[in-house]
Amino acid sequence: MTEQQAKRSLYTLLLIVLLSCAGIALPYPILAPLFLNEVNSFTNFAGIEPKLLLGFLLAVYPLGLLIGSSFIGAASDIYGRRKVLVITLIFSALGYLLSVWALLSENFLLFALTRFITGISEGNIAIAKAIAIDLSPPLDKTRNYSLVSATTYAGWLLGPVIGGLLQPHGAHLAFLVAAVAMLFAIVVVYFYLGESNRSKNQQKDTHLSIRRVLYQNNSFTLLKHKSIRRLFYVFLFSTLATNAYYEFYPLWLVESFNFSGPNIGFITAILTFSMILGSVYLLPFVKSKMGLVSGSKISMLLFASMMFVHFYLSESASWFAYVFIGVTIAIYNAMLPIFASEQFSDVSQGKLMGLITTTFSLSNVLMAIIGSVISLYGSVYSIIFGGLLMLIAVLILHFIRPEQST
Repeated sequence: MTEQQAKRSLYTLLLIVLLSCAGIALPYPILAPLFLNEVNSFTNFAGIEPKLLLGFLLAVYPLGLLIGSSFIGAASDIYGRRKVLVITLIFSALGYLLSVWALLSENFLLFALTRFITGISEGNIAIAKAIAIDLSPPLDKTRNYSLVSATTYAGWLLGPVIGGLLQPHGAHLAFLVAAVAMLFAIVVVYFYLGESNRSKNQQKDTHLSIRRVLYQNNSFTLLKHKSIRRLFYVFLFSTLATNAYYEFYPLWLVESFNFSGPNIGFITAILTFSMILGSVYLLPFVKSKMGLVSGSKISMLLFASMMFVHFYLSESASWFAYVFIGVTIAIYNAMLPIFASEQFSDVSQGKLMGLITTTFSLSNVLMAIIGSVISLYGSVYSIIFGGLLMLIAVLILHFIRPEQST
């Protein structure tokens, strides 16, 4: 692949990541008002409390993402990145279209099923990460990954804004727009994204059935390697820490300073924007000055320290603190996967990126349960707990030596 072809593939990939992540995040401002403000057969399914129904729907999607991430990246190693990406985007589009039908017909079970299917198919973020790795050389791996990370954050910022604007016109409209975005993404991938995976395994193993990919070649099979297991624990504890922050800082802001919904949205936008700037501008500098391991450890330690100071943050100081937190998250979130890729360059990158994405989804589910119990004593303790978990991740990373291999 020439540098010009690689750049075209990268720019196409960034557009797909933006559309996909915006589509994922677009429904979130829709669901809470729907279940809290409307009374119908959908929001009162089987006479169950609406908040419990909402909680179920919020859990179904990451569960699907957990399953999809475990095999979609590995499948792209075998069948090709472009082919698997198109198929998963088709299922995403179908999932969103069926969600529209479920909302219009007030069919709760169908809606839950479509969120689960959409979650599985959107495990394709592992493919995007693998393509970013594939394009090096001729492009710089760190630069590629930082741009993918920044675009991911931009999608998560753009999606809720669009969803909030569409919400007054009907809950189904957001899902319809997401479906259209996925259909557009399919066209772009089909005509503009070249195949980046030219490995021998792709040519040799294309006869493998989906069943064998699911049971014998999924991302979890990498854990049989001792050195990969060590790195898996780093990702597990660091993503548990990150999710402790993501999931409970809104609750802390409400409990501590009585933040309103718009204020939470605004400070989240500031947090996300700082992550984008950190990924694009600061990440390459930190890598060149400190290296992947030292840069990761320092940013992780800074993140942990900011979790601990939540005990003392004032309302005005929290706005500045969240800018700093966003930058630290952006650095270690990008550096750790790059380190994993370089550490285990002999491993199928789609499968490896799938393991990383799966770990984040797993930690999302675990922290939602664990953190909720801890938050009964105060949401700040859930955040402090995240800081402790990050220290564990740093300790494990400290004892991983770059020369270790599988």
